[in-house]
Amino acid sequence: MNRTRTRVAAVTATLLLTGCSTTIEGTPTPAGLGGDSQFDKLLQECTAVPNDKIAESVQADVVEQYFYGAVCMWTGTGAAGLVDVTFAWFENNSLGRERALAEQLNYAVEPVTVAGTNAFLSRRPGDPASCGITAAYTGVITWWVQYRGGAVDPCVGATKLAELTLQRNQ
Repeated sequence: MNRTRTRVAAVTATLLLTGCSTTIEGTPTPAGLGGDSQFDKLLQECTAVPNDKIAESVQADVVEQYFYGAVCMWTGTGAAGLVDVTFAWFENNSLGRERALAEQLNYAVEPVTVAGTNAFLSRRPGDPASCGITAAYTGVITWWVQYRGGAVDPCVGATKLAELTLQRNQ
């Protein structure tokens, strides 16, 4: 059941249990989304980018999703070896807050623009096989790519995934 239906069901049950009969006009919107936001496809976070596009973006033959929730995770294999991919969308967060956190962790941070949106790349100290990109939209989205072998730049795949997410949801 998606978030909107869950909230509507909870409100309906509360009204029935308390005996209230108030009509509220308008269209329910998940918390954090503005009235004119078009980022609705991320209500199904883990399907923001199809598996075949994830695999293509990180140069894997195939990816398999192994975790579905507030954070979505895939693992893949291909010519570059094993690759882990993580996606998260935090609707009530800010790019500045995420950047400050990355800097506190001593990650190398590089401001970039992806699909016309402010973003930043981040790399763990001493770990050239992993890279994340965090982009602003309604809240923030983050894609993180980590290769377990090979010489592929993980920022390329992470950036492509952020671009696909933002283009699909604009």
